[in-house]
Amino acid sequence: MSYHLPSHVSFGFVGGGAVLLDIEADRYLMLRGAEAGALAALGTSGAPRSGADPALDRLTARGLLAKGPGAAVLPISVPAPTASALELAGKAERASALEIGRYRAGASLRLRFQGIGATVARWRALKARHLRGRADRATDPGAMARGYAAARVQLPLRRLCVPDSLALARFLWKRDVDCDVLFGVRIDPFAAHAWVQKGELLLSDNINAVADYTPVFRL
Repeated sequence: MSYHLPSHVSFGFVGGGAVLLDIEADRYLMLRGAEAGALAALGTSGAPRSGADPALDRLTARGLLAKGPGAAVLPISVPAPTASALELAGKAERASALEIGRYRAGASLRLRFQGIGATVARWRALKARHLRGRADRATDPGAMARGYAAARVQLPLRRLCVPDSLALARFLWKRDVDCDVLFGVRIDPFAAHAWVQKGELLLSDNINAVADYTPVFRL
């Protein structure tokens, strides 16, 4: 029997276990012991499992795995950021607070009234539309991120990592920057954070703001 990850589930290995994000249910789940081991084994073997496995049966019953061919059961893998655009010296591209406010308000309203699953689906479509045939034509993503940050301080809106990351990503995608929105977690105590990154360059935060987080989702 082969298994795959449903499209709404992603995960990372953190603190001796696996943390899964079910984006449709908007919940994080910590797996330890046999269930975390079963996920790891699926990712390393790359082959169908033979015989009964109670841990896999439990994960399948909970909708965290699905039977049959599909997306590989692998953790989110991205390079750790080595620099932050906000901490590097350099020019800042001019950005409109009005445009940024529109993206930020749009993300907040969609999250509030449609939930994270529908919002992520919408942003996936936006990313595909903006970057189709145009990705990475931008010359200086760092300058764009610094310009965004300078304009963002003009908005009288409390900083919230998810809508702010979605707004920044949309701003950058429109300017041909192929960047990712990442959700990460840390353990003991549990906390979650969202940020925007391109390769090893952090675009939304200072380096120390994300250093303790392991990515479990990528948009």
